[in-house]
Amino acid sequence: MLNQPAPTSMSSLEKKPVTSDQPLPGKLIDKLGSWSVKAQHYPVFSQTWFRYRALSFTAPLGVLGLIMLTISIFVANEKVASPDSVKPYIMFLVLYLGISLNLLAGRWLATQVRKKQWQKKREILGIASSLVFGIVLSLIIVESADRFVDKTLKKSSPETKERVHQLSKTNEVKVGVIIADEEEHKLNIPNIVLWIFLLSWWGGVLDFRTYLKQRRELEEASIQEKIDQYKNERNQAQMRLSVLASQVEPHFLFNTLSGVRAAMLSDPARGVAIIDHLVDYLRSTIPQMRSDGNLMLTSVANQFDSVRAYLGVIHMRIPRLSFNVECPTELLDCAVPPLMLISLVENAVKHGIEPKKGAVQITVRARKIKASDLANAEQLCLSVEDNGVGFGHSNSGSGIGLSNIRERLKHLYAGDASLELSMREEGGIEARILLPISRYDEYSSGPNNKI
Repeated sequence: MLNQPAPTSMSSLEKKPVTSDQPLPGKLIDKLGSWSVKAQHYPVFSQTWFRYRALSFTAPLGVLGLIMLTISIFVANEKVASPDSVKPYIMFLVLYLGISLNLLAGRWLATQVRKKQWQKKREILGIASSLVFGIVLSLIIVESADRFVDKTLKKSSPETKERVHQLSKTNEVKVGVIIADEEEHKLNIPNIVLWIFLLSWWGGVLDFRTYLKQRRELEEASIQEKIDQYKNERNQAQMRLSVLASQVEPHFLFNTLSGVRAAMLSDPARGVAIIDHLVDYLRSTIPQMRSDGNLMLTSVANQFDSVRAYLGVIHMRIPRLSFNVECPTELLDCAVPPLMLISLVENAVKHGIEPKKGAVQITVRARKIKASDLANAEQLCLSVEDNGVGFGHSNSGSGIGLSNIRERLKHLYAGDASLELSMREEGGIEARILLPISRYDEYSSGPNNKI
């Protein structure tokens, strides 16, 4: 029996089984998360943040109100012998009001301050003042509840003190508020300190700390975004410079000048023709190479002039090459990235034409085609076809020049343009650049025109 080979691959679920320690997906958290969790998705003290934050307080406030109501009912049913005993209905109501204002008032005022979009220091000071106002207001209300109790109670007699002392030793439980002596009111200072701590905590001190941290993080993210933008622009400029500079490679100039020298000795007319084509090529490409970086697009007519001049030089150097350049008149004024088409032609000559023996041909076309993703939309197609050696030689379609073209298309058109390479049935490669159709005169008439 043959040994069965062990499996060499496993699914991602087999490699990483689902466990209870894995975090939930973000969409599921948004769906199942509490109001407090949803509030964390928005800037602190924004309008939406406050709405979710206020909704997160409804359940605690409801439970607190239910507890106070239950205690009040018990107190109402309790038979109290002394008329001086205090039933804390009003105190509960005042406490509930103070805690509610503590949770909402300062935060609401802070959202109104941030809505005004003041300067940084003024906004921070305004938000801090709003929170302090809410805390102080709630503290005053809570203290008023204690003062209400103090004013209602009377000084305890010795008999009452003894009764309270005896009562404390029994298991009997009474619902109510009993303060045995005025001396015990001196212990309100720790009580006030405790209330200040609790009301500050509930009143938004932690939210204020989160706000400062979030603001700092947003500022750093904004700075980092600008840095990334500058890096992107710098990389784009460097990429454009490298692409533009690569068009006049030393070997092209050296070979062309060597051909001119040889032709001058044997066939001066041919040498003059090579020089004419070279001058036309340099005249159309050098101004784009000397661009200050603002030349993002040029016309199809300009690019086809460069292609004709370049292929004219190559034809003089490689007579076995024949070429055809086709462009409808209505497409000559379309906007295209500079020197991108000539880069494809140069790539075809270097990797497809030069390595092949015998007659070779290059065809460069511009035409309209229907966009694959939109029914009625059209795209501009710039194609370079050759009957060279194809992918069988050194050209795999992933060279530096082709990668630069893809990066430029991605940057300029944000996914609406592409570079495609395919083998031709008759041999060789077809390279196609697909672009949105736009007029170069509209682009060059003002900076606000879109591609």
